[in-house]
Parts: sequence; structure tokens; C-alpha cells
Amino acid sequence: MNSLALLKSNKLSQTSSRIDILEVFLESDTGLTEKEIDERIDSKYDRATVYRTLKIFREKGIIHPIIAENEMTRYVLKKDPVEHIHFKCELCGNVFCLTEVNISGIKLPKGFIKKEANFLISGMCPGCN
Repeated sequence: MNSLALLKSNKLSQTSSRIDILEVFLESDTGLTEKEIDERIDSKYDRATVYRTLKIFREKGIIHPIIAENEMTRYVLKKDPVEHIHFKCELCGNVFCLTEVNISGIKLPKGFIKKEANFLISGMCPGCN
């Protein structure tokens, strides 16, 4: 799916900032920080615009956050609605979605309500191994 189709399917206006930021996600296969996104769009938009765009993309379910301990939040394009594990390479620092590892069968004890799940495994990715 391309950026225009993603915006249209989520009933979002097709602004240049949204298109440019979506293109960054479509071209990446790893999680990106706000700083990395800003660098890839050549700091074309102010920080508030990037932040608001990421916020609306997250609310619409277009992207999801990957939170690694003691690190900045990374965002990745949500390609599959299935809950999955994230993998962080200790050498190159890239974070990958492992959508083939399904974790949706996890049951919480009575009284707990899951809002969001974030599972992170660290090690070496195929490119560094």
C-alpha cells in the first residue's frame, strides 16, 4: 500500500507532512525514532508537526511504538494486526517486528485488562550475525 492509499483508508487528509512521513515508514524495515524520521525528511517540518503527525498515525493504528528500556521510543508501520515480538539488535541498534511470532494467545489473570502489549527480545540480527 502506498502513502496516499493509507491516508485515504484512514480518512486522513493528504498533507505533504503526512505523505512525507509515511514514505519514510514505507521505505524502512526497522523502527525509527522521531530524530531519525526528522533526519530522513531533511528537517522539512517543525518538531511539533512531526510529533502531531506521529500522534495521529498512532491513534489511527497506522504505526505502533516500540519501547526499549532506557531508549527513545521507536515507531514502526503497522503491517499486521497480530500482536508480535520486537527484536533489537545489540550491535547495529535496529529494531525489527517479528510478525511471524504470534503472542495474541497470552491470557491475563482475572481483573486485568490489556490496553497494549510490548515484547522486546535483544540479540544479534541476521545482518550482524
